[in-house]
Amino acid sequence: MPTTTRMRDVCLQKRQCLLAFVLLGSLHTACSKISAEEHHAAQRPITVRDTIETTEFADRWYFLGGTPQYPVAIFSPDRKRFLIRLKQGSVERNVVEYRLLLYNSDQAFASPQGEVLMRMSSTSNREAIQQVRWLNNDTITFLGENPRELPQVYEINIDSKQLTRLTDHSTAVVSYDISRDGKQLIFEAAPRKRRVSGTEEALRDGIVIDSQILNELLDDGGERDDPIIDRELFVQDKNKEEKRIHSSDFLTEYLPLSLSPDGRFAVLSVYVSAIPDAWANYEDEVLRPYIVQKRKPGTLSNVVQYMLVDVGQGTMRPLLDAPIRWGDEEIAWPSAGDSVIVTGTFLPLDTEEKEDGARKHGFTVEVEIPYSKVHKITGDRVSISRWNAQKQEITLASKHATGGTTARTYAKRDGRWMEIPFSAKESTDARIEISLEEDKNAPPQIFVTDRINGRRSLLLDLNPQLRQFAIGIVETIRWKATDGHEVEGGIYFPPGYERGKRYPLVIQTHGYEPQRFWLNGPWNSAFAAQPLAAQGIMVLQVGDSVVEGEDRRYVNTPAEGPRRMSAFEGAIDELDRRGLIDRDRVGLIGFSRTAFHVAFALTHSHYKFRAAVLADGFDGGYMGQLLWRLPDGEGVNGGQPVGPGLKSWFEKSPAFQIDKVSAPVRLEYYGPLHFLAGWEWFSLSSILNKPIHFVWLPRGTHLLVKPCERMTSQQGSVDWFRRWLLDTEENRDDH
Repeated sequence: MPTTTRMRDVCLQKRQCLLAFVLLGSLHTACSKISAEEHHAAQRPITVRDTIETTEFADRWYFLGGTPQYPVAIFSPDRKRFLIRLKQGSVERNVVEYRLLLYNSDQAFASPQGEVLMRMSSTSNREAIQQVRWLNNDTITFLGENPRELPQVYEINIDSKQLTRLTDHSTAVVSYDISRDGKQLIFEAAPRKRRVSGTEEALRDGIVIDSQILNELLDDGGERDDPIIDRELFVQDKNKEEKRIHSSDFLTEYLPLSLSPDGRFAVLSVYVSAIPDAWANYEDEVLRPYIVQKRKPGTLSNVVQYMLVDVGQGTMRPLLDAPIRWGDEEIAWPSAGDSVIVTGTFLPLDTEEKEDGARKHGFTVEVEIPYSKVHKITGDRVSISRWNAQKQEITLASKHATGGTTARTYAKRDGRWMEIPFSAKESTDARIEISLEEDKNAPPQIFVTDRINGRRSLLLDLNPQLRQFAIGIVETIRWKATDGHEVEGGIYFPPGYERGKRYPLVIQTHGYEPQRFWLNGPWNSAFAAQPLAAQGIMVLQVGDSVVEGEDRRYVNTPAEGPRRMSAFEGAIDELDRRGLIDRDRVGLIGFSRTAFHVAFALTHSHYKFRAAVLADGFDGGYMGQLLWRLPDGEGVNGGQPVGPGLKSWFEKSPAFQIDKVSAPVRLEYYGPLHFLAGWEWFSLSSILNKPIHFVWLPRGTHLLVKPCERMTSQQGSVDWFRRWLLDTEENRDDH
């Protein structure tokens, strides 16, 4: 997830001046100087549908809230051409359309439109065009799908436009890589549809339940494209002969898969099924509870490890006897296949490395194949920015930079990796650079820059139509939580904001990034920041503590809920002090992990909330603990929900305090069985005759993708808060 970049707070007076500008022009043009009255008279309020139908840079990790997995432009080996991948939702057709644009580098400054090389549409939760790779200067491969077609790996010749399907697998291919000569493929695929219950055998003989998860026991036989479902791994040679490589661990397309250039080896990361007892000696505060978690053998864990695949032998084994820090999995090949560079891995416990913190954090290392000899590069938390094969140098970008130089270059000297002086101009062999630029008040645009003479030009304005809408200005703010720690977030002002007027407030949880332009929030599930602001509701996106990494110390402890609750309470106090909000009309949205934070606040805070949304998340409840037995429930509630620990659960678990909830609650859960996670809140609220609304999207994924499902969720949030927060005549009968 993105880290919060620290920026100065903008004073109230300056914000009034900003309202006189249109901030949706190009980034190198400051603003259009027209009056606020003319600005809003010419525009209309933005809606959820408008946000769904914007054009977006189509990259998985960018969609997940982080930096792009690839550079913005995917250059051919000779750098004479490049590709850019875009996507756009259609509510009417309920598809997400993907376009692959082709540009000639020598024409990039001539305002080219870009040739649409490929167009595909997805009706699933998957990307229609993804994992684009150049095989040579004339040919690319990619993973693609269209409605009613399973995704497969394709090859297309740039000049002839001849399209060839490289795989013909019986289920959806969800991830792949290909050797440099194009003769060897490795791919992950969804398992075949299967039902455990309802079969003739199950009805006759019954089912023995041992290590199955609920999703397996109650699978309805529908399409299994949920990324939590285990994947199957295959290798395929040039004759399209498939060979499955079996694994007892759990595979997913959300973890990296990389084939060596010569096709001999592959490295991927997996969710480990059998965690070695010795790993309990690792000291990472967030990861350790999942390492020591008591699970039945063969069940899914939340612990990740790099694995090495010998393609010729068809075998898989650990690359290193060590776990990976979450979210830090990246792979690069410094040679044809003799060694590999990976980020975020802990060092094996039997390593000779004695550096302080070796058991507490991950490292970027080079691993010799097949002997697994480790060469440490750095212990900083980084991502791979560039590998220079000619010079044998790697550039690593910091994931937590707060200013100044964010990249460092390392070279191997006499068998050891050493940092060398970093030069931005020498960090690439390319003369032109393609960049995606945005910030909290400036929509994403793609620019081209000549790195030699500094010439710069707008290549692509993704959404010029946004000038038609009245967009609320976003201001970065800091405040003191009621427990004393300082928090950063972003406040969305309603378009046409009137100084001195107090507005209703919706607090959106789960992050804020001032360098990102978010119409809705970090993700699309339930969040709807600008559409809510367009209705005259102020929106606050809550980020993290201003002290980097401080919040990690409280995760999965009984202090997690109170700490996050204090951030919400402090925000209300600060915005009330500034005269911006009506503190009697405050709503909360919790999604994923922060559903628990919101549930805790609703049941434990003495502040009164007018309405809330809990969307597809962990809520720290008793029923969820019985169903899934995650260590999270025991961590935040102070023990097991039996015996001596039950008293702590009665005091801390939101589910046991639902009688204290005064706010109407909207529940949302996505996926075949995920509605069970909300059943405790729904059932108890119903027993107590509390206002409760439960929406279940059976085919939704955790981060909603399909336009109609997004409309249900995001427009549902807007309608919910309009109903309970806006003091209009039509709403008064509801209150």
